[in-house]
Parts: sequence; C-alpha cells; structure tokens
Amino acid sequence: MSDSGASLNRSQGPEFFRALIRGDFGLAKTYWLYGVAAGYAFNGLMSVVTSRTMLAGIIFVYVAYSIPVLIGIWRAANRYQDPLVWPVLAKVGTAVGCLLVGMVGVLGVAFAMESL
Repeated sequence: MSDSGASLNRSQGPEFFRALIRGDFGLAKTYWLYGVAAGYAFNGLMSVVTSRTMLAGIIFVYVAYSIPVLIGIWRAANRYQDPLVWPVLAKVGTAVGCLLVGMVGVLGVAFAMESL
C-alpha cells in the first residue's frame, strides 16, 4: 500500500488540523484512527454522559472535529496510489459520514434548544 503520510508526526494544535485537512497523514491513518476510532470514542463518551448540557457540548465538539476529518479523508483518498477500491470506498464512507454528521448536528441543536 502506498499510504504516504503514515509516519508524519504533527500532534499539536492548529498545525495538526492543517495537516489533517490536507490529508497529510495518509488514507489508512486518517480514516481508521482519526475517523473511525475517534468516532467510537465520541460515541462512548456520549453514551455515558447524563447532563443534557454536557451532551449538547460533546455533540458540538464532535461535529466540529468531524468536519476536518472528513475533508482529510477525502483528500487522502485523492492522493492514494494503490488499488482503486480503497479510495473509492473511503469516499463513499466520507459521503455517508457527511450525512450522518449533518444529522447529528441538526438533532444536537434541536436537543440543546429543547433543554433551554
């Protein structure tokens, strides 16, 4: 596999998000670590929080985090060199992810407004 950015070490603040948005970490790392694993972590956190206000805050952070991740996955897929199936599947997953994140955002806002 030709996942060019797998060893890139940028882990601080704005530079991390710039590299993420550019797709510099490579397709596998961006999709599985920053997309899937982080998504599971956010879901786990949302499932144990009991405060509506805290849950609304977590949803806001999740949506804000997901935007650069989805852009980064798309751009990393554009750079991917090996079998065409992986970038195509990543882009399909990204499109579905955009719809889901949008729904979570809308429902999160509705949920937060209901608790006011």
